[in-house]
Amino acid sequence: MAADPLWINESGGSPSYTAAELRRAQGVVLSHAGTSDRFGARSGVHPAGADALSLSGTTLTVQHLQAVAYPASSTTQGPYLVQLPSHTHTVPAASAQPRKDIVVLRVRDNDEDGSGERDADTVYLTGTAAGSPVEPSVPAGTFRLGTIDVPATGGGDPVLTYSAPFVVATGGILPVRVSGDLPTTGLHEGAYADRWDNDTLYRWSGSAWVAVASAAAYAAAFEPYALGYAGSGSNVTGITSTSFETGTSFGTSFVAPASGAVLITWGGLVRISATGDETIFLGMQVRDGNVVGSGNPIVTASDAETVRYRKPTTSSTSIGETQGDYHTRVTGLTAGAAYNVQLLHRVTAGTGTVSNRRVSITRWIA
Repeated sequence: MAADPLWINESGGSPSYTAAELRRAQGVVLSHAGTSDRFGARSGVHPAGADALSLSGTTLTVQHLQAVAYPASSTTQGPYLVQLPSHTHTVPAASAQPRKDIVVLRVRDNDEDGSGERDADTVYLTGTAAGSPVEPSVPAGTFRLGTIDVPATGGGDPVLTYSAPFVVATGGILPVRVSGDLPTTGLHEGAYADRWDNDTLYRWSGSAWVAVASAAAYAAAFEPYALGYAGSGSNVTGITSTSFETGTSFGTSFVAPASGAVLITWGGLVRISATGDETIFLGMQVRDGNVVGSGNPIVTASDAETVRYRKPTTSSTSIGETQGDYHTRVTGLTAGAAYNVQLLHRVTAGTGTVSNRRVSITRWIA
């Protein structure tokens, strides 16, 4: 079967183009996402600019809009390019119960659907008032531009939810609002979509949408690695408590990164004087809040003791000492929330001293 390619000069009455041929040919430059028809295209509104609907009181305004409409009366109908100047609809009066209405865009073409009309317009469809109202069904061959929630009489003004699908050219990045709007038909491997609800770019692998970039990941990549630091060379002397005590409440606060995970490096120099083989412990505690030593413990004192270092002495009264750093990874923090780190110390017996304390917090990619 031969067909007329576009842009061949007419000679002796041939070639000639039907409207359907022109629509099908122009469909090559339109996204087919969401339709499996080879001569179809995605229905929706051009995404640029403000929403194509606005509501003030009971006046619904359809702004100037450009759209693609594919009624799909047949698999060979082809898509229509639509331009509609601004116009308005009046929201019908409320009743004793709430109601959901919708506005749809339609194209009527008598050659294809036998409607007797050849036009494009918007139609306001009124739902049924009920205690738990549902919106009317979207008529075949149309697509929804938005939903209007009409409260019961005395319940205030109607509320508009703009929900028109968006269209782009072939190969363009398709904007969608939520995961459920990601199409699964009419796609080629390497198609891209941008989800607005989580600011994430997705690529169609040939069988599934795969996240390839996100605003959160980009921001996390440029978060500072150093989140907090404190250091002190002063001594904490006369430590005799066998339970962890905070001394001078030494530590620092930090804000959890997007990963919710941090690496805490902490340490100091410990000394102990005792008549037996005794130990001084340096511990670490993490709490929520930005005041050191306050808030609920994330890493408790008993947890801190498990990440200690210690110095056993000889059986004499001489002073034994050691120093070093420990590294503790803490996960499950709430991104953007404030936390604080506090160093703790205790002895098993005898008298201890701590100095050269330090604690630093760095971002961890969980």
